[in-house]
Amino acid sequence: MREAVGGALLMYLIIPIIVILIVFIGFIMNYASAYRTANYIVTQIESCQGIVDGSCSSYVNNGIKSTIASKYHYKGDISICCLQNGSNSSVYRVALDVEFELPIIGKFNPFKVKAETKTMQNSCSVAACSTN
Repeated sequence: MREAVGGALLMYLIIPIIVILIVFIGFIMNYASAYRTANYIVTQIESCQGIVDGSCSSYVNNGIKSTIASKYHYKGDISICCLQNGSNSSVYRVALDVEFELPIIGKFNPFKVKAETKTMQNSCSVAACSTN
């Protein structure tokens, strides 16, 4: 009888707790990947001073996507927009979806990771941000 109670305890208490912890750790890893990717994109935009046409545009638009996929393992949507802060200063906003997939539920995006550049002395060269 003791073995039956021990087996039931293991099956109904310990295994679900372990599954929940594994799912939580997986979600944390996906969030960390999106967060590091957002910081990397912001750094690249700041190093080009927000100029995404000309010599920096080929790297920011083409080379950055392959670097993100190989180095940061991020494959979600990337949204880059610009806020004009007066006549000659701008701030770029980067928003990345945190994607997560569960076997039974499927793929879902619970929230976004957002990052901003520092204020740069130039005009916007990408689409303007919505006011959300």
